[in-house]
Amino acid sequence: MQGVRLRPALFAAVSWVCLAVAACSPGTARIGDGPAPDNGPVVNGPDGYAELTWPEQQPTTHYTLPSGTLVTKVGGRTRDRHAREMPPKGDPMGGDNYMTFAAHYFERRTHDITIYDNPNPKKPGTRVLTLVVRPQWWLYGTNFRGGYIGRRGEEPYLPMSVALYGDNGGMKQLPPGTLLRDQELKTPIENYDALPDNNSPSTYRALDVPLADGEFVLVKQITRSPALNRELREGDLYEFELGIFLDGTKGDELGRFNYYSDALVYRVGSPGIVPWYRGPCCDAPAIPWDSTAIPDSALAGGKMMTLQENTSGFTHINFMQASLNIAGRNIQAFTEGRRLIHTSFVTGGHHEPGNPPVTTAINKAGPRFQQASCIDCHVNNGKSSPALNTPLSTMVVLTADVDATGKLVPDSRFGGHLWQGVVNDGKTQHDGRNAVLKIASYRESPGQYPDGTRYTLQEPIYSLTDRMGNPLEMPARMSVHTAPHMVGMGLLEAVPEKQLKALADASQHDPDGAVGRLQLIPDPRSPSVNRVGRFGWRGTASTVEEQVSGALNNDMGVTTSMFPTHNCGLAKDDVDCRNANSATPELSDESVRLIVDYTSLLAVPPQRHFPGEQPLRNYAVDFGALVQDPDPSKLAAEVAKMREDEAAERQLQERVAAGAALFAQARCNACHVATLTTGTGHRYAELREQTFHPYTDLLLHDMGPELGDNFPQGVATGQEWRTAPLWSLGLLEHTNPGTRFLHDGRARTIEEAILWHGGQGRASRDRFKAMSKEERGKLLDFVSSL
Repeated sequence: MQGVRLRPALFAAVSWVCLAVAACSPGTARIGDGPAPDNGPVVNGPDGYAELTWPEQQPTTHYTLPSGTLVTKVGGRTRDRHAREMPPKGDPMGGDNYMTFAAHYFERRTHDITIYDNPNPKKPGTRVLTLVVRPQWWLYGTNFRGGYIGRRGEEPYLPMSVALYGDNGGMKQLPPGTLLRDQELKTPIENYDALPDNNSPSTYRALDVPLADGEFVLVKQITRSPALNRELREGDLYEFELGIFLDGTKGDELGRFNYYSDALVYRVGSPGIVPWYRGPCCDAPAIPWDSTAIPDSALAGGKMMTLQENTSGFTHINFMQASLNIAGRNIQAFTEGRRLIHTSFVTGGHHEPGNPPVTTAINKAGPRFQQASCIDCHVNNGKSSPALNTPLSTMVVLTADVDATGKLVPDSRFGGHLWQGVVNDGKTQHDGRNAVLKIASYRESPGQYPDGTRYTLQEPIYSLTDRMGNPLEMPARMSVHTAPHMVGMGLLEAVPEKQLKALADASQHDPDGAVGRLQLIPDPRSPSVNRVGRFGWRGTASTVEEQVSGALNNDMGVTTSMFPTHNCGLAKDDVDCRNANSATPELSDESVRLIVDYTSLLAVPPQRHFPGEQPLRNYAVDFGALVQDPDPSKLAAEVAKMREDEAAERQLQERVAAGAALFAQARCNACHVATLTTGTGHRYAELREQTFHPYTDLLLHDMGPELGDNFPQGVATGQEWRTAPLWSLGLLEHTNPGTRFLHDGRARTIEEAILWHGGQGRASRDRFKAMSKEERGKLLDFVSSL
């Protein structure tokens, strides 16, 4: 049937909203990968599926040259302000604008950095770092701030208002053509001091003149640690950032002139950028300021893909950041992919002010759609959630009928989806709806813990109407799914199938009967080939490209080369949707690849409340007034409050550690497996050979009739669900206030989500219920810290 794709025993139902994302490209030829190698057709292996492979593999970013020089290659972008900077006075919830994306962030505002790490030939036992910076475009000047020294001043109890670095100078410029992109620099540079400075060029260049290879290369050679007041040694942490001065006059069409850049921490003698947190400094009580390496146990995304501690106060943008170790070759694509995530495919407009529209995106969405942009569902890259008596236009609503043999077939009225999107561009109202589904009420189910503590669970009761508000009969089969948060999907894709198969095999002997199994789905480009499903509530996509392309098609009505046909309803009034089909996909392969680049390389926030982490209280707001008018009594009160905060944080760290033990004691980790490891062959170097902590086995588990629906997908029954990752769960409320949990958003809290577990999760749930109230609280603190 036109507009509906069929799979064995069911039609292809994409289970995420808008841009439900994951990672890169599988074994057959993929967007941006070029043609697959001529090794013959891809076939299923002995276990009934073909493993993912990537014909194109990007070069490694951390390596050692034959000379023994350590090399680290990363990318960077401009920032509004420094990290860890005092927010505006009187704004206790303010932030330092470090993690925000300034207007035009995708235009001329990225660069790549190579760090060369050598023994210092002039001083045995010490080392020298050489930084090479290649901007995306010519810069007017580049400031270099290196050797972070934190809040040190004459009055140690008063925080400084800006980040302090021991070196606040400029950079040198290599002669044009002396270092092409694929060449290595011989380091240390013997004539470094004789190189010309790049602080104040005499002229601007035209904005539209791109750089030739090797034309504009900046260098900085570092031998000392200002923080330690000595020569660099192996194991030292060295922090640096760039000050970016754009070429072109102030006030031109690209906005302001100067920017800050990433705060990057490098461990001397060990390749790679270190995810950092504000460790204790030198004052009493300790002011958390100095950059310190996050312990391995808290590196949720592994050493390559974990974000630094969020010190900006803007927790709602925690899920939008690139990996600290993103390759220089990928940083520009990351920003351009982010732009598309924030673009309306009806109006072409960007969700954040000050950014020009994407004209090629105008009128691409529809005729049927849920939302016109990805970010409308994945709010701040987080989770969508339902609201009472509100159209479920940020959710996926799958629909079906049943034929005489009991198999699912497309719903005779709606096809495979309910679409509920409406966009007003100021001139025209674009109506993408074919019906309106709301939660009319909740069925309350009271319960009680063995210790007498009461609780109430909620199950949604839906109402369905047409666009005019007239009641409609519910579909024979229906499944409602929220849009999950987006971080870490590249890592999940990079886990080898054999590792997931081993987890499934081991679960056959689980003492609680928590037997998991692989989801198997047809490859959309080669339907005879099965892939292991990893993404979506039932694992209905194997790669981010499939997830992105399917969501563009099903949830926004945008066709791609992978899914070139609109997924329309079957009713006569959907003839306009079917007539919208064209031989040319609406979104280019290049644009899809940019979205894949972005979503694959999103960093994972670290686990919080690990031993040694400092409280995140905004000291600067309270101390700001004291700087102007010191008052001994007020100062004493503030110092006392700081000590209280430190004590509370230490107590929470102890609770989180105890909760981890209780999590294992309840055997929650039978399905929510803490640690996975990626393979060696992924397209992105950033994702290879990483040990990370997602708390999922990516397998299907039967969760019992209480959580089941009547909508099987792939090999999954209506009671089976893919184990949802738990990383960053406690941050969801910051990205989208009012976030609810589980596949349909029925659980108001993480605690309620646990209490809904049945089937193979029943034994763990019952152990949780049998705990004391204090123990339950510790376990919840642990899960929230992830």
